[in-house]
Order: sequence, then structure tokens, then C-alpha cells
Amino acid sequence: MIDRISGLDTLCNLRQINLTDNMISKVEGLGNLPMLDTIQLKRNRIGRTGGLSDVLGLLECPTLTCVDISDNYIDDEAILPEVWMKMPKILVIYMQGNGCTKKIKNYRKTVISSIPDLRYLDDRPVFEDDRAFAEAWARGGIEEERKERERIRKDKEEKHWKNHEAFQDMINRAREEKRQADEAKKAAQRACLLY
Repeated sequence: MIDRISGLDTLCNLRQINLTDNMISKVEGLGNLPMLDTIQLKRNRIGRTGGLSDVLGLLECPTLTCVDISDNYIDDEAILPEVWMKMPKILVIYMQGNGCTKKIKNYRKTVISSIPDLRYLDDRPVFEDDRAFAEAWARGGIEEERKERERIRKDKEEKHWKNHEAFQDMINRAREEKRQADEAKKAAQRACLLY
């Protein structure tokens, strides 16, 4: 039944806080937490009364790397440029269950391409390919994304065949070394029989 974030000012070594399933309507009181890197605010009332201004308190804590504000009432798509893109260390965002995710056009691609260091968004990690596709899409739409997908597919196929050839070379070298070792052993045995 916590309805307000307060009383944390003396907890200067606090790294994580879980305030999930409460009645919090506004993110605030994080300015004196220089070590805080993770905050969980899932299933609260954030955004219900003040809209985007209810979330701006996240900016008070530039050390945050992981924020879970999923299943709240955040409808304003400006959360991306006004909050997430201004957070210097953000790596993980859980935002599903908020109206803004439906308002941000091509939500996943847009968020990934807008936050270069993002490693996890909602229910999935941001893989290297995801980032490449999203950035290509941001540069030139679906056509650019298709080109990037084809380029990556060709690169992977080329890498696969190079690895395959390297493995074959390794097998061939091992066979040759074994053949030479067997010949040397036989020669040594013949030499022993002659003496």
C-alpha cells in the first residue's frame, strides 16, 4: 500500500529497490541515491494522474541501468525522447502493459534504434542482429532493413563456410600428422628388427 517514494535520502549505498504492486502514482525521491542502478515499479499507478510528468523523477537518478515500469498507466509516447533517451546508463527497460507502447510507431525497432546501449527490452534481450535491423530500419525504413537482413545472412553463411573449411583443414592436418607418425613408428620398428 505504499503510495509515495520517500524516506530514501539516507540510503546512499542502495543499489536496488523493488516497489512492485503498490499505489505509487509518481516517481520521485531518487535524487540522493548515487548507487541506485535498478528500480522496479511494476503494477503501480504511475501516469494515471500526471501523465509523463509522473515519470520524470527517473531523471533524478542518472545511475539507473534497469527500470521496470510495466503495467502502469503511461500513455505518452514522448517518454522515449523525454525520459529514456536522456538516461545515460540505461540498459534494461520493461515498459509493456503501458499505452505508450502502442502509440510509439514500430515500438521495438524505434526504442532499440533510439537507445544505443539498450540490452533488454520488455520480454526479450536486444541481440546484435536486432540492433542492426532496428538501426537499418531507422535509416531507411523496411527496404533498408531487408538489405541489412540479407547482408547479415550472407555474412553468417560466409562465416559458416570459412569455419567449415578451417575444420576440414584441421582434420586433414591431423590425418597427415598421424600418417607421418605411423610411418616414423614403422621405420623405427624396422630399424629395431635389423639390429
